[in-house]
Amino acid sequence: MGKFKKLIYIVPFLLYMICFFLYGLYYVLMTSLGYNRILTDSYFTLDYYKDVLNSKEFYESLVYTIKINSIAALISFILTIALLFLVFLSKRKRYFYSENFQKIIEIPVFIPYLISAYGVLLVFMKRGILNNLLLKMNIIRTIDDFPILTNDYNGIGIIITYVWKALPFMTMMSLPIVFKANKKWESLGIIYNLTDVDFFRKIVLPLVFPTLSVSFFIVLTYLFASFETPYILGITYPRVLSVMVFDNYTKESLDLRGKIMVMNILISVISLFFGGIMCFVLKRFTKFGERAW
Repeated sequence: MGKFKKLIYIVPFLLYMICFFLYGLYYVLMTSLGYNRILTDSYFTLDYYKDVLNSKEFYESLVYTIKINSIAALISFILTIALLFLVFLSKRKRYFYSENFQKIIEIPVFIPYLISAYGVLLVFMKRGILNNLLLKMNIIRTIDDFPILTNDYNGIGIIITYVWKALPFMTMMSLPIVFKANKKWESLGIIYNLTDVDFFRKIVLPLVFPTLSVSFFIVLTYLFASFETPYILGITYPRVLSVMVFDNYTKESLDLRGKIMVMNILISVISLFFGGIMCFVLKRFTKFGERAW
């Protein structure tokens, strides 16, 4: 009876959220096709799509977004493998690994991107904490000797924040498999007289690679629509797509509303494309019966 009462409250809420979501999709699609009831001359048109797809600024922002996100995800992927090897090695040799170490790795995951971006800004900016520390240690002579690491053309500050957030996430996704592989296949390594490096390379890495690949595309898909970090640590030009959409929206021009919705649709389509790749990787490298081993 108690469960039935809970369903009475949950089901209407779920239906409301579904209707709200579907109306949002309907509004975005109709606005992108010219049906905007706020405007008097509302009619079907593909001009918004043509304007966006023929826009040089859009393609520059698209390339810039893909470049920044791909570099950050790839660096996180490589560093995750290195960190997993260190954890695997320390677990076998009992160097430094403990439950507290795993908790330390997990800390960045629970810090919001907004706070992380501000933290990177305070540490790596031209007059930031690191700059002042190096100046006091006489490693650099003047403030201008410190390189520009935030709000730069190459997006170094953005990449640092993304890596700092993605690395622990990808590590947390893979650690259980590393521990299980070490326990399950340790006897095999003894039989074939495998060194720790060979054991990790020939046994652990192939087993953890599917999870790492899925984590890679999860990170890549999320970063593609991320807004806070590039807004705080980016530059005015070129901009990532999410910041470009926000800047156009704040102009408060109804004529731009259709283009904004087109860009939102294109961002969603590209994110779904990465999600499709993630599903393909999951099916390609893992079998259904072995996912929970």
